[in-house]
Amino acid sequence: MRLLLVNPWIYDFACYDLFSKPIGFLKIAHLLKILGFSIDYIDCLDRLHPVMRKFKVKTTAYGCGNYYSEIVEKPAVFKDIPRYYKRYGMPLEIFKNLLKKIKKPDIILLSSGMTYWYKGVFEVIEILKNKFKNIPVILGGIYASLCFEHAQKFSGADVIFKENKIDDFLNLVSKILNKELHFYKDFKKLRPLYEIYPKLNYVSLRTSGGCPFRCSYCGWYRIERDLYQIPYEEVFQQIEYFYKKLKIRNFAFYDDALLYNSDKHIKPLLKLILKNKIKANFHTPNGLNAIFIDKELAYLLKKANFVQVRLGLETANPNRQKTTGMKIDNLKIKQVVKFLKDADFNKDEIAIYLMMGLPDQTFKEIEESIYFAHSLKVKVYLEEYSPVPGTLDYKRAKLSKDLDPLWHNNSVFPLYKGWENYLEFQKLKDLNHKLNQELN
Repeated sequence: MRLLLVNPWIYDFACYDLFSKPIGFLKIAHLLKILGFSIDYIDCLDRLHPVMRKFKVKTTAYGCGNYYSEIVEKPAVFKDIPRYYKRYGMPLEIFKNLLKKIKKPDIILLSSGMTYWYKGVFEVIEILKNKFKNIPVILGGIYASLCFEHAQKFSGADVIFKENKIDDFLNLVSKILNKELHFYKDFKKLRPLYEIYPKLNYVSLRTSGGCPFRCSYCGWYRIERDLYQIPYEEVFQQIEYFYKKLKIRNFAFYDDALLYNSDKHIKPLLKLILKNKIKANFHTPNGLNAIFIDKELAYLLKKANFVQVRLGLETANPNRQKTTGMKIDNLKIKQVVKFLKDADFNKDEIAIYLMMGLPDQTFKEIEESIYFAHSLKVKVYLEEYSPVPGTLDYKRAKLSKDLDPLWHNNSVFPLYKGWENYLEFQKLKDLNHKLNQELN
């Protein structure tokens, strides 16, 4: 039986490859290979694919970089926004040419990322439906889970699969193919099938699932409800495999719970990395929960060569820290920054994430948070709030459940409440940029 797996391109105002790979989708690919399926895979965001060589997009020393992009017409809801709207990733004609080389599949599986990227998902589905008549298309991923009804109504997919229940997924595939598939009990421990890429310069991993916190702005628990951690020995085996077999030297961790239960998870993992002399760079692009960092962990992070430790503070306002989930406070973040500096991380190797645009958050509060974070003499990154359906902050913002997911886009959501908001946010971003420059 043949399967075609596709990771669609993206439509957005801005997009950057920050160790971005569909980790869960690649684990499913590995599972299906184990179960005996022949797999074809197209990642429309694969910057290193041989067909993309002629575009010569820039890549950093760590493997990140700009996607190839083309300016496209903006959706009607964005018609007055004075910014270019682009399609990021593989051009349409290249994608269609790749499809010509693929044998007719029995099922097509499609991943989806951010809720406001659905335009690319719909476009890819339409192309696939025209190419492979009467072949069922199953859509899964973040958008499919968080905007299930929207995807059912508008996507054109035959089946919308939400959440990450692998036994339900296998039952679904079994039913479509009228073929019995045995549940693979160790799915959580499977490594992503990165061998499916023609070329790689980094690997992204998750060593855990779920999260011990329920932050008011985050919807990950709606996708992965159970908290679990893969045994550290098996995580190390994955790293060692990619390090030796695929010659990977850059690894990014995309866990929400990477540092949770640190004495039994991340610390012994880092000790194994050091013991086995794995000479690689490690990255934490989506931020770490600083509350779990102590002196020993700070030292291990440095010794193992974590390039930049990114910490999620979100806000320096004590009241909002409480109402958003109380995962960290100002006293603790100061202590953690000291631990990291004592471990020999310099000011450029420590970064703090702040959120701006949370429901009822004042510009003064954001400004005060910016000054507080910069007082710690570290890099500060501003993250514009992106509404996630089903979260407490989505309700606090009094947003309709029927709001077009395009408005979830953090680049334009401030405009949902008017130009004054948008311009004030730009002033705050300019302030933060200025303070980051002064740090140097």
